[in-house]
Amino acid sequence: MSRDANRKLVIIESPAKAKSLKNYLGKGWDVVASYGHVRDLPLNRIGVNSETLEPTYTVLPKKRAAVAKLRKVASAYDKIYLAADPDREGEAICWHIFKLLQKKDVEFKRIRFNSITRDAIRAASEAASDIDMDLVDAQQARRVMDRLVGYKISPYLWRTVGKGLSAGRVQTVALRLIVERERAISSFIPKEFWPVTAEFEQSGSRLQTKLFRFSGKRADGDKYSPSTGEKADHILDRVRKASWEITSVEDKEKKRKPVPPFITSSLQVAASGRLSIPPAVTMRIAQDLYEGFEIDGENTGLITYMRTDSVRIEPSAMEDCRNYIRGKWGAELLSPKPRRYRASGGAQDAHEAIRPTDVKRTPQAMAGILDPRHLKLYTLIWNRYVATQMSDATIAETVILVSSEDAVFKATGQKIVHPGFSIADPAQLKVTSEIPPLVVGTAILLNVSSEQKFTKPLPRYSEAALVSEMKKKAIGRPSTYVSIIATLKKRAYVELKEKKLFPTEVGIVTTELLIKLFPHLFDIGFTARLEDLLDLVASGKKSYTEAVSQLYTPLAASLEEAMRRLPEIKASMVKETSEKCPLCGKTLLEKMGKFGKFLACSGFPSCRYTRPLEEDSEALASDVKCSKCGRNMMIRKGRYGRYLACSDPSCTHTQPVPVGVKCPVDKCSGDLVERRSRKGKLFYSCSRYPDCDFAMWSKPVDRECPRCGFPVLEEKKKGVYCPNCKKKID
Repeated sequence: MSRDANRKLVIIESPAKAKSLKNYLGKGWDVVASYGHVRDLPLNRIGVNSETLEPTYTVLPKKRAAVAKLRKVASAYDKIYLAADPDREGEAICWHIFKLLQKKDVEFKRIRFNSITRDAIRAASEAASDIDMDLVDAQQARRVMDRLVGYKISPYLWRTVGKGLSAGRVQTVALRLIVERERAISSFIPKEFWPVTAEFEQSGSRLQTKLFRFSGKRADGDKYSPSTGEKADHILDRVRKASWEITSVEDKEKKRKPVPPFITSSLQVAASGRLSIPPAVTMRIAQDLYEGFEIDGENTGLITYMRTDSVRIEPSAMEDCRNYIRGKWGAELLSPKPRRYRASGGAQDAHEAIRPTDVKRTPQAMAGILDPRHLKLYTLIWNRYVATQMSDATIAETVILVSSEDAVFKATGQKIVHPGFSIADPAQLKVTSEIPPLVVGTAILLNVSSEQKFTKPLPRYSEAALVSEMKKKAIGRPSTYVSIIATLKKRAYVELKEKKLFPTEVGIVTTELLIKLFPHLFDIGFTARLEDLLDLVASGKKSYTEAVSQLYTPLAASLEEAMRRLPEIKASMVKETSEKCPLCGKTLLEKMGKFGKFLACSGFPSCRYTRPLEEDSEALASDVKCSKCGRNMMIRKGRYGRYLACSDPSCTHTQPVPVGVKCPVDKCSGDLVERRSRKGKLFYSCSRYPDCDFAMWSKPVDRECPRCGFPVLEEKKKGVYCPNCKKKID
């Protein structure tokens, strides 16, 4: 194919960005997408030389057609620009594409942009440079480290715990945090305490207070409050007999500064807490905002790159923000000088904080363009960013002490004097309630009381809280948080219940085993040090080989010792029971598998009887007859929820649990039963599926709709509704 020296080719990851880049770059530029990674370590072997630690790459099977297309398209160009995301993964993608397409007479350049806007794309094309091999080496080192741990240790888990399990350099350490929190909760001993509160009056104004000191000692909170009811009663008796006076009314002003702009972890935490959006969904929405929406006939990115741990703001963007604030609210709400934030230790400064690409695109202006979820996240980002360049907020705080001979009660109140940055981001400024204007002088005790309370353990991690803890302990990086949590759930190491992460039995056993056999490798501090080492590789201060060797040396030594102890470890995972096999009469053994503990016949492989251990105590009798043998069926609970299983151990027939409601489809004789979707969500469908495909997400109610006559209603959080006419039923 002949080449046109005047045309240039840009290769980008996502096809969604290709149209934008084509429009921004104009004539003489063509754009094609690689659809992400095109090469990786092989799928069915380790792909890392155990002596040299060098990786071997192969074209991903699903990307062979894409690579063939890239080669065909690229053959018509003398200049090729690689424009993957501006991070280590993106740099590695560019390098892999270069290795696949390189020719002597073809020039390759790297384009990096932090936002998808006309100015950013054009500036990036003019500043095209070479591929940063330090960043590539850092990505290769991370990938090889993860492959070595996964391929060396996972087979050990298959031989001791169960097939299908996996170990991960970062994944296992994240699981360790969850398991250790669960242990702390299980071993927590609640401490009794009795906080004392009192209400006073002065000149018709009432004041709610808490006991602060008694007999010269602190007496507030779970640490200092009375520890028993008897001690509390003693204090109450003394309080009721005492004379009271307001001895101190202290007024002071406090300044509050706005928090830094969002980084990946803080965005996930804020979106979870304020918008109830899980981290994985937050990142998908942020990706859409980054790639852009059509505005004035042109696709435009609305936020900067969303995988970052830097709080840096570009000077030009900061000046635009300050000009917007000055024009919108006046100079009095502008910070005296540009406000810059310091990144936490270990943060990479490759790109900016997460901010709007144009501060003039307010949430109000975007309301007709974005759907509700995208608008909510954009508003969160816009508010936080604009607040960074606004003036401090001022809070007036009043502290009142009410005293007697023995006791001192305390009350604190706050009010906003100057809202400052909270005009843009009200959620940042939380204040306690105001208290009435009182003066030093006599006060009257209206009532006093004490209530028994108990200390509580630290809560289980939510997904967002785990991300925050991983960031704090330098475990993983912004691009890996979501995938790590997804892997833990996929491997059934954790369960998400009531928005909290609970470790499963398999997760606990796996963690304990890995920490026991590989204590150095899965140490939280060691994992954090490896992340720091990867940062040094990215900055050119350490080599790829030095980084990988620092992991491989303890891995090889620990693995050798673990293999020596394999018979001992396997024996410790099996426990003999007093129960006999119902099929052959041999002893049943308690074993650990991928889905938890189960009972298995000691006569295996000649006898293959097994039964999940946890189902014994949870099995409930039902009136449903087994369609195979006619015996009663039992309601059991497995990994994917409830199901019916035959009460005869020799019969393996199972079926969904009926809910006691007939299928509403006319002339259908089926019953509605419980089922689970591929993602584990409970729904209800006809037992005659696939002959009848009726299904509903909400719990069915055996009652006819009084409005339209539909034979089944559905139970939702806000009441009972008709699935046919959508009306709420009293």
